[in-house]
Amino acid sequence: MTLIDHPENPIPDGAVAGMISTPDGTELRYAHWGSVGGRRRGTVTLLQGRAEFIEKYFETIQDLRKRGFAVITFDWRGQGGSQRLLGNRAKGYISGFRQYRQDLETVLKKVSLTEYPGPHFALAHSTGASILLSDSARLRTMLDRAVLISPLMGLADFNLKKTRPGLYRLIKLLTFGRYPKPDVTKYTPGARNFLERVAFPLAAVFSWIGLARAFVPGGNRNFLIPFSENRQTSDKGRFDRFNAVLAAAPQLGVGSPTVGWLHSAARCMLSFRRRDAGQKIMLPCLIIAAGKDRIVSTRATEEFASRCRAAGFIEIAGAEHELLTEANVYRDQFWAAFDAFVPGSDYE
Repeated sequence: MTLIDHPENPIPDGAVAGMISTPDGTELRYAHWGSVGGRRRGTVTLLQGRAEFIEKYFETIQDLRKRGFAVITFDWRGQGGSQRLLGNRAKGYISGFRQYRQDLETVLKKVSLTEYPGPHFALAHSTGASILLSDSARLRTMLDRAVLISPLMGLADFNLKKTRPGLYRLIKLLTFGRYPKPDVTKYTPGARNFLERVAFPLAAVFSWIGLARAFVPGGNRNFLIPFSENRQTSDKGRFDRFNAVLAAAPQLGVGSPTVGWLHSAARCMLSFRRRDAGQKIMLPCLIIAAGKDRIVSTRATEEFASRCRAAGFIEIAGAEHELLTEANVYRDQFWAAFDAFVPGSDYE
């Protein structure tokens, strides 16, 4: 599938796009661009979040190129223009994050490290950030530094007592006061909040009984939602732009995650909660969290970062989950942090 050109979201000049095969035969759509303005500061491989697509990052790609970076990006298997894994294209499915790790390694080896000179960096958002972190020991030999935005470390904190007081009291009554337990704010190897304590075990059970390919309860194939219902960004202009691309090219869209996707994601999230997980991260990272994130848990991210020797942590107060598509007041803070960390003093 070629890149989609839209009047409100034009393809940056100089794009080279194509398909590439992973070792297990999955076709991935990728694209890359050289830097502009005569500056060469290295190469950035841009990793998307769940249900995203290359076209959503055209503005970010231009921002990186103007800074002197070549940029490579791609669609994860099962989304965007890459090969879908189920007959129902709207279902976001994966059997395990090891498949995502294979996607990333394939693009790094066959495109990033082959087509462009170093130093090599990664800019990863949400699910993409967690995929990178889960394989950081191997990626340390391929990348120099990484900036991770709103990584998927835990599901968003869900205060049932405030949002659904009637349901909260009913559950407390039926369980004789044992549940819901208070959200955990310190280190724990297991689920941290009520949503995780319910969703993670259910996803495991449903997967074991053969329902891995079903939408999560309450999920559906809809990927076009009104701005008033979105939890990604407070910037209506950018939100409407990406919706316009999806409306013109619905083949790029993905609906709700499946039970199997959630089960795979839960296993990845829980792996970061082992006490020694942070110490194993040797790739220098800057983790940037959104203070108003309603999709992933900023508290879980901060707790993980506190156990990492090679990672710094910044929280941008008031920002929603997708910092790269947020309002400029938040985006500018992100780019200031990025510019201070990449490429780093060793390359200045």
